[in-house]
Amino acid sequence: MAKQSTYTLWGGLEGFDPKKGAAEVVSYYVAVGGVAGVVLGVVIGVLLAAAGVPGGVAGFAGVVILVASLVIALVGYSQAGGDETRLLDLTPLDADSAPRAESLVEGISATIGLEPPGVYLLDEPQVNALALQGPGRSGAVVVTSGALELLTRLELEALLARELVKIRSGEVAFEAKVRSFRRVVGRFWPGAVPTVYTRAMLGRDIAGDVGALTATRFPPALISLLQKAEQIKVQPATDPKRRLFGPFWFIPELREVVTSERLTEISEF
Repeated sequence: MAKQSTYTLWGGLEGFDPKKGAAEVVSYYVAVGGVAGVVLGVVIGVLLAAAGVPGGVAGFAGVVILVASLVIALVGYSQAGGDETRLLDLTPLDADSAPRAESLVEGISATIGLEPPGVYLLDEPQVNALALQGPGRSGAVVVTSGALELLTRLELEALLARELVKIRSGEVAFEAKVRSFRRVVGRFWPGAVPTVYTRAMLGRDIAGDVGALTATRFPPALISLLQKAEQIKVQPATDPKRRLFGPFWFIPELREVVTSERLTEISEF
């Protein structure tokens, strides 16, 4: 994979910044590790004090537990984001099974300086795509059977370009760590996994759309793609594993998703 750096989008817009993304995710892990460490440290300290252990020793034990919790959190961050293709019911594609998609992925990847990632099929009628982390922490692209069947070559190029630019910019590696965090925390707090579309998600999706245009330089195809995708409504994800990916699809699998503002932004290019 190409070295990840801030990827400049069409029009001079700054794309995803891997350093800022890493700092954001680290803050998630440290916050949870810190809270867990404080709670556990206080509990252990109180129990030791109640057992007659000197206050200084009990306090020191609490500090050790807090530091250990933070270290564990940072180790968890470094190890987060493995192969995500195993979490969805996917079929690998190749030049024989999907020659058009494979050809487009190779061509776009060469244009943006990316080692061509693996391409996977999700057998569903909706027009959608998703970039995620594949085997060996490499990028991977998931495309639905509906997209392969219903899209023209230019529309499919726009769809794939959008996801490939996310891999090239390092955004997918960031998202994989976010999903790993939510997967763990979501077991204790369901609200950690979003179910409703937000303004922040809209902003990210618009940036993703501009990323597609950066690679293709052809707005009409992306406009047509969005309009066609709207015709087959995407249903909010319900399966726990599938819900982790809900906000990250081309058309998010969430409630209250709107695409009108995305169309407006694209039309200005």
